[in-house]
Amino acid sequence: MVARGFENTATRGDLKELRDDMNTRFSAVDKRLGKLDYQMDEAYDILNLQKRVQILEKAVRALASQTPK
Repeated sequence: MVARGFENTATRGDLKELRDDMNTRFSAVDKRLGKLDYQMDEAYDILNLQKRVQILEKAVRALASQTPK
């Protein structure tokens, strides 16, 4: 009766397979998060460049309005 109670418990092999599968999945998730982090850095750089261009455009407009025509 006690032996039958342990028939459906996981074996070491089952746990190793589960661990290997989880490691594979976490590795894939880690790669995707790394890619997302890189893309967010790129977007942040683009936004900073856009802001700098806007500042330069305002400065050029101000200088252009000050020069005699």
